[in-house]
Amino acid sequence: MAAPLPARAAAASSPAAGAPPWLALADMRAELGPYLRTLWRAAPALAEADAPRPWLSARGVHLPPTVALAAHDADDGAARHWYRAAATHAAAHRAYGSQPLARGHSGPVVRALVGLLEDARVEHLACRELPGLRRLWLRFHTASPALGDGFEALMQRLARSLLDAGYGDPHPWVAKGRRLFFLDDHGQVLAVPHTAALRTLAARLGHDIGQMRAGFNDREYLVQPSYRDDNAWLWLPEQAAPAAETPVPQPQAAGASDERQPPQPAQAPPEAARYRYPEWDRLIARQRPAWCTVLETRPLALPRSGREAVAARTARRRPPRVPVTPAFARGAQHDGDEFDLDALGQAATAGRAGLAPDARVHRRRARQAEPRASLWLIDASASSAGPVRGHDGATSLLQAARQAAWLAARSAQGPRHACAIHGFCSEGREAVHYRRLKDFGDALDAEAAARLDGLAAGLSTRLGAALRHATALLGRQRATRRTLVLVSDGEPHDIDTHDTRYLVEDARRAVQAAARRGITVRCVGLDPAAAPALRRIFGAGGYCVPARADALPALLARAALASPGR
Repeated sequence: MAAPLPARAAAASSPAAGAPPWLALADMRAELGPYLRTLWRAAPALAEADAPRPWLSARGVHLPPTVALAAHDADDGAARHWYRAAATHAAAHRAYGSQPLARGHSGPVVRALVGLLEDARVEHLACRELPGLRRLWLRFHTASPALGDGFEALMQRLARSLLDAGYGDPHPWVAKGRRLFFLDDHGQVLAVPHTAALRTLAARLGHDIGQMRAGFNDREYLVQPSYRDDNAWLWLPEQAAPAAETPVPQPQAAGASDERQPPQPAQAPPEAARYRYPEWDRLIARQRPAWCTVLETRPLALPRSGREAVAARTARRRPPRVPVTPAFARGAQHDGDEFDLDALGQAATAGRAGLAPDARVHRRRARQAEPRASLWLIDASASSAGPVRGHDGATSLLQAARQAAWLAARSAQGPRHACAIHGFCSEGREAVHYRRLKDFGDALDAEAAARLDGLAAGLSTRLGAALRHATALLGRQRATRRTLVLVSDGEPHDIDTHDTRYLVEDARRAVQAAARRGITVRCVGLDPAAAPALRRIFGAGGYCVPARADALPALLARAALASPGR
């Protein structure tokens, strides 16, 4: 098998007669770009790695500058296959990966296992869409019981077992890993479809490794097979601990109401976790990687007296009643309102094959809510301090948005519907302030109401970065339907952009990216003047501008419960 060599080692070699001793990345660039675009409709940037193994970064995929040819190779075919395998594996990470994980208390064994399981997860998803990739990757999975029972050998055997459905490994630990990774015996359905949940599975397998007293030298460990990257991107760097956030000034817009500010907590200010996101530049028709910094905070709770005052005010507000449309019961049934087309097709196929067809070919309606997750994102820029149309100036746009989001969450939240309320504002691309006011696991209690009541208006609206971060948070929720509802008073703008279309086009790209992840994005606008920009960003059916502020709660609740495309 072809193996990568460092650049210095390759440079020191001399060509052998008849065939080159290595294949250079420069010779593969013209092939890999169109190859990846054909598979993924996008090609990540390819750069030379400063190491003999592949690795990923925000800038793209880093591949070794050269790949050595084995002595028995008559041509460079094996090296070309290695480059293709490495590039497609890296592209699968970019297509199906997620945000980096915090290391926490995970030891080297667990981190190595998380990397192996994530490699297997993205390759499984890629092979489900492009089955031919399995044959490309399997040529490098040669592990077998003859490799031994050490930890690294068992990991290679597990990696092959998770990719090769026809490989049966006799070791109980490998069999257990496969059994935990898949829901079925044929390896078709993932048991853990999300990256964040792989840590629990890895901890179970790591515990067994500890019981077996299998040694592991994490300093010299190299991910195998060699086409796979080092998985360093999977973990947040230890030196990038959250930095203290700079206090955000909260200027009041001219003519805004003198809203009474809640009492400030006596504790230290919260810390901001930093996240980097790309941004679409319409002038160059290209996405700038890692261009914006989102500073995420969870605001401190108010003192008890302040929480009680806010709770007393919110308790008097009555949430809107939004009817839930009956859903089809899952699974084929013996009788029901309509035919289950999938079950009907399987029954017809079985009959033509001479097999007894399954009589369960119907489905019926049942009033059972599908698992949902909804996130209301409130635009808290300075313009939201302006008064609501049709009122006497006593209520600001932000006050109306906060109250409507709270009532909508009270109406929608339940055992099968997880809800969150977040807010954002910005002061340039390096400081998009994102407030997690009420998270998915939080109760709708006085503390959550006090956090929401403390959201004040200020700064600007860099919508694209906020939408991307909200999409990442919502994408971690295990739900059938996930909806992101933006409440905004105007079109995007920020202090470091002067092109009025720049941030609009970037936000439009962020909405399209969310749709590709299965997340429905809707917007409830508070200013009719912003309707053209909202239409450009969310589409004709993706936004609405209510005529009265008292209609906001019902609109926000309906937007969260609406089906995609409605």
